[in-house]
Amino acid sequence: MWSTVSQEHMLIIHGRFVRTNEEFHLFNVYAPCDLREKQLLWTSLTARLRMLRGLKVCVCGDFNAVINVEERKSVRGTGGALDSLYFNHFIEENVLIDLPLSGRKFTWFKGDGLSMSRIDRFLLSEDCCIQWPNCFQVALLRGLSDHCPLQLSVDEENWGPRPSCMLKCWQDMSGYKKCVSEKWKSFQIDGWGGYVLKEKLKLIEVALKE
Repeated sequence: MWSTVSQEHMLIIHGRFVRTNEEFHLFNVYAPCDLREKQLLWTSLTARLRMLRGLKVCVCGDFNAVINVEERKSVRGTGGALDSLYFNHFIEENVLIDLPLSGRKFTWFKGDGLSMSRIDRFLLSEDCCIQWPNCFQVALLRGLSDHCPLQLSVDEENWGPRPSCMLKCWQDMSGYKKCVSEKWKSFQIDGWGGYVLKEKLKLIEVALKE
């Protein structure tokens, strides 16, 4: 890391990747909810990005905006057409590329489970995509936060997290079902349902091996 600049709604980092020696500019964004303030942020970001044309740039974070209506589900309807229009204009004006998302369709979930949207993402410059043509973003399992953590993957050999291994022959061992039932009830894990299930499966695997 060579330098950092902290401004309202964004953190800017300039440096290089140690492994490849590639210079990069990273903009970590946390956009406001207010439409007018968001427009001011897009304008401020655009002014900085114009000076970095032809360089490797990544703009990422919580944009509090979606690209199209399919990226938002709410009990109050989709809405936010003007918001999406301004956000799309920002992306197009700065020639940023929205990477494919895998893992899940939405990245933010309201507590009631009825409202969700894809407001978190990685946007890359053309030079980044030329350097790493096979990069993509992955929405990981959500923990205590109402946002899913996003991972930018540039490794063609990255197949994701190692799956839990349950051997069918274990079921033939005496006391298998009792062991699984008792262990499952004994594990006390806090967090979102999916996270609890994942952690319990990992602990069950360890217990069965023992």
